[in-house]
Amino acid sequence: MNRLFLSPLFVAILAVGPLFAQPKEPAAKEKPEVLASRAKEIFRAHCLECHGGAKANGGVKILDRELLVKKEKIVPGKPDDSYLVQLISADDDTVMPPSGQPKLNPQDIESIRKWIAAGAPDFPADAAKPAAEQTAGQQNAGVEYVLKKILAHVREQKPEDRRFMRYFSINHLLVGGATADELELHREAFGKAINHLSWETTIVRPQMIDAPANTIFAIDLRQLGWHIAPFEAYDGRLNLGKSRVNLHDLALLEYPYAILYKDSETFDRLAEEYLVQAEMARPIPFVRADWFSSVATLPGLYDDFLQLPRTLAELEMKLGVDSAANIRDHLAKRAGMTVSGVSHNNRVVERHNSRHGYYWKSFDFKSNRGPENMFKDPIDFKESGGEMLFSLPNGLNGYYVADNKGNRLEFAPTEIVVDKFAEDKTVRNGLSCIRCHDNGIKGFVDNVRPALLNLPGVAAFDKREALLLYPEQKMMNEHLKEDTTRFTDAMRKLFGKPATREPLIPVSHRYADNPLTLTMAAGELGLTESADLRAIFRSPAFTGLGLLPLTNGGVVRRDAWEEYFDQAVRGLGLGIPVVPLDGDIRRDFPVVNAPFQVELKTNKKNNVFEPGDEMRVTITNKSEKTLYVELIGTSAKGRKVILLNSKTRLEPGKSLHFPESGQPAIQIRGGLGREQITLFASDMEFPAGKVLRGKDVTDRVIHEFQTLERKDGRTVIVGDPAQVVKKTLEIETK
Repeated sequence: MNRLFLSPLFVAILAVGPLFAQPKEPAAKEKPEVLASRAKEIFRAHCLECHGGAKANGGVKILDRELLVKKEKIVPGKPDDSYLVQLISADDDTVMPPSGQPKLNPQDIESIRKWIAAGAPDFPADAAKPAAEQTAGQQNAGVEYVLKKILAHVREQKPEDRRFMRYFSINHLLVGGATADELELHREAFGKAINHLSWETTIVRPQMIDAPANTIFAIDLRQLGWHIAPFEAYDGRLNLGKSRVNLHDLALLEYPYAILYKDSETFDRLAEEYLVQAEMARPIPFVRADWFSSVATLPGLYDDFLQLPRTLAELEMKLGVDSAANIRDHLAKRAGMTVSGVSHNNRVVERHNSRHGYYWKSFDFKSNRGPENMFKDPIDFKESGGEMLFSLPNGLNGYYVADNKGNRLEFAPTEIVVDKFAEDKTVRNGLSCIRCHDNGIKGFVDNVRPALLNLPGVAAFDKREALLLYPEQKMMNEHLKEDTTRFTDAMRKLFGKPATREPLIPVSHRYADNPLTLTMAAGELGLTESADLRAIFRSPAFTGLGLLPLTNGGVVRRDAWEEYFDQAVRGLGLGIPVVPLDGDIRRDFPVVNAPFQVELKTNKKNNVFEPGDEMRVTITNKSEKTLYVELIGTSAKGRKVILLNSKTRLEPGKSLHFPESGQPAIQIRGGLGREQITLFASDMEFPAGKVLRGKDVTDRVIHEFQTLERKDGRTVIVGDPAQVVKKTLEIETK
């Protein structure tokens, strides 16, 4: 190695010997019943359709432990000698699940290995279904059970408190089959998720209202601060005043699994006694807890629930932190690592006291060269971005990801940091950080101070200031212990015992990444039986929905299932689906067998523009019906504006341009990022959109779809958007 090209500090590092990676604590030994439960859920999700029940390919029933041993598919205590492990680990055409179906990820394979290594303990029995759900052939029996429990709980509340109650359920998991440990995992994940989304000072434990099953939860919005309504409403540019849409409503606008049950007397009672008073953005009686735990903790909803500012400077002001002053006054403390377990390159962490406890910020780098080399100048380096971790008032953590200019990011670049729990390795603010920081703060060993102490000669920076900034490891360890204790104490309050696992890791993975089988699909539709569903999905009315794999033992991915969920609900006659047209997660909503066709495009085929380009948007009616169209623009920072209101008519065969012909085109400026143009279209008039705008929350456009109104002495649902198409173009500026 040529020492002429090494900084004096790096030479000092070589002098002190090998660098230390983040210390790893010995993993706690998992209980046999937990290992068996986890293995059962993995087999159920990936193998049961072909190797279970009446269908047992190769004579293998995957949930029959004794048969697996008898057929020599597993060798208890010896995972490397087990044929099953060889199959799920194969990298050729012998791999199981077979080609065309999602493979097991490394974490799931390791779980199977651990189960076998522990002697392949017997699978636990599935949790018992409530008696009310065991009526064979009763459609929506599971949903009716949930609605009745909610109605009973609503009637126990004081009239003035009812409007603040919200309900969540994991009852659908029972229909697909779930062990007691699996259900407990979902309870823990939901409890942890809601507390990570709150600025309130106390830990909130969801109330379970259907003992002994304990699959339905009630929360009071006020306890979490979710009753806050942060928006002003605008009709075009006119301020219409304060909107009643609150933080919890933002989840309802995105929720894809809601159904309004027109033929349920229980639902009618709930509408009368609860939903009307609650004044939700959408009249949804309950939300699936697994969806909420997995999605509300992701960018978008996560940022808005916590009302995280757009810039790091504003976040620090909110937390009562002055980073520059703390460095100047020697209050901030840093440590630097060459191996962090998260970043590809060097990483520096810096601790501050905050209004609610602690505030840690990391400095991450795309490389270890030049000004990005923390050893060249440990005081003044040029980071590429960073991740922030801070105390919430309840003791859990909040998270923030920023670029090198301090602008909030939803995703961290994978060339800098990775999430080992995500299939694409992308760090997504909120969930990725929660899953990684299962004990609150990650331990580390500072590599910078030892090198500073052995620094030969004169450095290009102030060594004395650097030593004040990078304290002894003992001081950093004291901070780590103090901050970790704050977090683990909050977890103990939440669970009533010391936390032994991070429940959001398996729950979010199984929700987002596990494929759906026919049995699981039936459970998510609220059906207690899946046998009839197989034949229905083979019918001509359903073959166009992309759900055909479910009829022959195959699976579908979560995004495909969500795309056609509303059509499946309508086709099965289960009720009226609440389509999240006003959500930001789903950018497009096609109408199956729509009686019209509409096209949305710009004057650039790939929608990529250079600074100085002119842009026009064209909407073309390719049908024989007059259409009503609405056009909405969304900036890279989430600001929304209504470009054309819903009263705009587009005649058959005609095109409409924005800006209009004769008006100046949109001039593209540099540095805008990715923006969006969204079209709503229908052959019938639909409610005009209103822009909701507030401080530290993303703009929304909301329509008065599916509202509750009194007619002929009863509450009815009006405004079904069954014939409204939503299309979105993403505009990129180089």
